[in-house]
Amino acid sequence: MDPVFLLTSIVTLASSILCVTRRNPVYSAVWLLVSFLSFAVLYLSLAAPFLAAIHVLVYTGAILVLFLFVIMLLNLKDDELGEEYPAPARILLAVAAAGLFAGLAWPIAREPVLAVNPAPTPATWGSVESVGLLLFEQYGLPFELVSLLIIVAMFGAMVLSKRKLWTLRSAE
Repeated sequence: MDPVFLLTSIVTLASSILCVTRRNPVYSAVWLLVSFLSFAVLYLSLAAPFLAAIHVLVYTGAILVLFLFVIMLLNLKDDELGEEYPAPARILLAVAAAGLFAGLAWPIAREPVLAVNPAPTPATWGSVESVGLLLFEQYGLPFELVSLLIIVAMFGAMVLSKRKLWTLRSAE
């Protein structure tokens, strides 16, 4: 097995678990960042540099910044975060999660590993050119419909924020 894949998979799993189990939302967002970046390294190890770059730009650059903005905007205090689970409940949840994982992994681990030669992939697979051609030639109409939907959503957000501003001004 590829050592880069193994190491990044372990980092991805560990950071995802830490993201879910942290009580402080900022620490959780930091572990989410580590998880996103390790996914990008996985994409790089699979020879998909364009997908890795888009993953970093979209998830790390946009969604994670949005999460942090909402966390900072809410400004939750320690007493608003809720109580921590008692130790027996945490142990029970960990055992239940391990049992669920074992139950899902057991059928996969039982199957014999077949030596299958993968089909050769073209040299341009995952490149900007091939993704662009596929996106605009084969999926041109859905791409345009999604862009139209995004424009309508932006227009709706502007109308709602303007209406809220009008309501605030009329209340004064």
